Amino acid sequence: MPVKTPPREFGLVGFDHVELKVRNRDKARRFFVEQMGMDVIGEGDDHTFLLFGDQVLGLKDAKDGDATGGVDHIALRVSEWTGLRNRVARARVTITGEKERNESRSLFLRGPEGLRLELVWRPDPSAHSCEHPRPPPGLVAPADDDE
Repeated sequence: MPVKTPPREFGLVGFDHVELKVRNRDKARRFFVEQMGMDVIGEGDDHTFLLFGDQVLGLKDAKDGDATGGVDHIALRVSEWTGLRNRVARARVTITGEKERNESRSLFLRGPEGLRLELVWRPDPSAHSCEHPRPPPGLVAPADDDE
């Protein structure tokens, strides 16, 4: 008799993004933009988001000692946020963090073999922006006078 697994009512609807660890983000960005035809949709101090079709690829600076050329994490889109934390906890999946942004909310999970997962809910599924956009080249951010 087959073993019946408990239902996993996370409301998974597909991939949100995949983020890669890279040693040279500028070189990786140029490759994906110039050779592969992707568009930059956001950049931060340690990451770049690229769009191809309706899929997003993230490039994240590898920290000293990190292996490069591998996956930093996989983000899966969920259809509903309400009760998600409780459903994940009931499934005995380890929650390692939570983040709320203007356009999304995330739960970070520990998967098998150290795999890092993110469950992402977006009220507008077409929105995928960078939280801290980098100023355009040549524009210096104003200094904080309170320091």
